[in-house]
Amino acid sequence: MQGGGFYNRNSGLQAANLGSALPLLAAAAADIAVDAATIGIADYGASQGRNSMVPMAAAIDALRPRIGPDRPIVVSHIDLPSNDFASLFTLLDEDQSSYLAGRAEVYPVAIGRSHYGQVLPRGSVDLGWSSNALHWMSRNPCAVPDHGWGVFSADAAVRDAVDTQLDTDWANFLIARSHEMRPGGRLICQFMGRGEESHGFEWMAGAFWQSWVDVANAGLVTHAELARISAPSAGRSVKQIEAPFRDGRVAGLKLVDVAVVPTPDPYWEAYLQNGDAAQLGQMWANMMRAANGPSFAAALDAGRDHSLVLDAVTACLAARIAADPQQNRSYNVIVSIAATK
Repeated sequence: MQGGGFYNRNSGLQAANLGSALPLLAAAAADIAVDAATIGIADYGASQGRNSMVPMAAAIDALRPRIGPDRPIVVSHIDLPSNDFASLFTLLDEDQSSYLAGRAEVYPVAIGRSHYGQVLPRGSVDLGWSSNALHWMSRNPCAVPDHGWGVFSADAAVRDAVDTQLDTDWANFLIARSHEMRPGGRLICQFMGRGEESHGFEWMAGAFWQSWVDVANAGLVTHAELARISAPSAGRSVKQIEAPFRDGRVAGLKLVDVAVVPTPDPYWEAYLQNGDAAQLGQMWANMMRAANGPSFAAALDAGRDHSLVLDAVTACLAARIAADPQQNRSYNVIVSIAATK
């Protein structure tokens, strides 16, 4: 994610996405076992923190009547070492939306490691949460010369490689959580899903990729650089989510519920109200730059000015969307998991 707080300022879509899972998180917090002296909440894929404030506040507020005012709650924010943790802690310290505001005995910590491995001690997590994170793979499984996302490649072998990586990552995530969670704990996840007849997100992914092609055609990057670009993300189907539970790779966790639902499109809702196509284009372009720009730019030649290229891609994408306004069609998956051992 783009640092310096840029992702925080341009992640309205992600904020809208997580709303569908919040009731499950609050219900889980009201239902989990609370026997430990310290309650552990884990936020897997915290990014810069903006979209962690409401979920963590909801979880804490649901727990407090059950555990009393003095029981400490440790909130662990987990993301990659390259994450902008400074923006997260600035938000916690200074912003009125901080879940620390008005809440005592809450202790936030950060862990700069991949959540596809174990990141917390065994039996230390009572409540887990992950939003807008698990569609990001641990690595790019192969080169994708014909699109920015392997899942949309015309090459079946590329699409198969993506699905294999998604399966491996999901199983590794679950195995790690099975070690960390206490018996009676719960894990709520929301991330990109797939529809029954299409993956979803085809329009915006295609528009972003075509904007990079246009920038290459204009000579700002080479086509060799373009061929190296691939965002390591894709949605999962219900069948893919169920697979590690069904084939016995995961012990100690039970899949309670899984659902795939259409994602909201707050940018389109704003456009319907104001008719401002330029604003629609700019909001989408900024979001795509914040979420995907760094992974695309990582494939550029050494010495290439990333900001200059991303400025050009962002302007191109904003203009493309403004010229042909559409509602985004994509899917969220919501998963509820219980720790059984």
